[in-house]
Amino acid sequence: MNERPEWSRAGRSSRFSRRRDDRSRVLDAIVPHAAFGRLEKDKGTQFMIFARTVEACAWILVVFGLLLAAQVSHAESVAKGEGHPPIGVFGEAVHSSGEVKLSYRLQIENRQGLVDGETQIQPSQILDDYLGGSVPLSLRSYAHVIELTWMPTDAVTLFVTLPFYERTLDQIIQSTGQLYSVSVRGFGDVIVNGLYRVFADEVHRVHLNLGLGLPSGSDNETSEAPAGLAGVPQGSLQRLPYIMQLGSGTLSLQPGFTYNGLYRKTFWGGQILGVLQTGTNSEGYKAGNEYSLTGWVGRRWKSWLRTSFRMKWQQWFNPTGMDDQLNPALSPLANPAFQAGSRLDALFGVDFYVEGGRLGGSRISIEAGLPAMQDLEGPQLRTDWLLTAGFQYAF
Repeated sequence: MNERPEWSRAGRSSRFSRRRDDRSRVLDAIVPHAAFGRLEKDKGTQFMIFARTVEACAWILVVFGLLLAAQVSHAESVAKGEGHPPIGVFGEAVHSSGEVKLSYRLQIENRQGLVDGETQIQPSQILDDYLGGSVPLSLRSYAHVIELTWMPTDAVTLFVTLPFYERTLDQIIQSTGQLYSVSVRGFGDVIVNGLYRVFADEVHRVHLNLGLGLPSGSDNETSEAPAGLAGVPQGSLQRLPYIMQLGSGTLSLQPGFTYNGLYRKTFWGGQILGVLQTGTNSEGYKAGNEYSLTGWVGRRWKSWLRTSFRMKWQQWFNPTGMDDQLNPALSPLANPAFQAGSRLDALFGVDFYVEGGRLGGSRISIEAGLPAMQDLEGPQLRTDWLLTAGFQYAF
């Protein structure tokens, strides 16, 4: 991870030893953070989160009902997608020659509470480090990902991935104690992918992944500034922090390696992927590289039902350079030295398959989990939970 500049270390040695003043104690009463510093949101925000979760679950139930209605056979032979890994794994399998597949995934990530390294901290502990600025409290992120896959030959699969993001960030203003939210929505970077099969038999399959990220997502998103921010007039457009930007602003290479295994009713596999940024964007920085390693195991219980367990480790790095429209003294999210981290997730999944009828060859899947470990260059918002739900139809 990149070495921190001197200004990023300022005040850190005395941060946790500083005695809280009366305003900090009042803040702790207003913003309780039991168990990783959770913010007690107003009823409207709680209802919005609940409504979005119910909406996702209702969508899943409706589509599952359609799948069951369309299913006309339950052959005991291996289902067409039997060897597929969990829905949270992208670029996972090479399909039959001439096949076209359309996929939709809804990815939800909830971040709440602050962490520095592996240490949980409260907003009041760092609030005075950002005089005239703000401190983050929570982030809700929704990604709607559409993917179109085509296999022109037995060894090559091509697919295009188009993400659409919705993010809402809750913050507290240091000077007034006011809580406020900013939101962003829009398309992210389009990814063109290729898979090349290097080995396959009745049990094992190995292929190489090669993706190219196109800079179609915005890297200069802004929002109207609230009252109380130093040097920022109320209502003026303020650059949103790195985590709220929709794209990297440059081309990225996304190489990888994927293995799948299948024996009778048991399937397993693993994948290594990287995201390598190729240059500096128009805002003056190069987004940090990312690496991930995941492995899974699962079982078919019925011809239409499978479950899985997956572990995923990922690491991401600080950007090189910085956006000169962001002031690191006003928020930890604006500090390029506070963007890196690593995390280990434990995820459980379930897949429902249709083996015949008009929707034959399709599946609906859910995968959800929690971080088992996270180490963040901080202070940063910690991930609370993750969920991916998806529908895939091959024709």
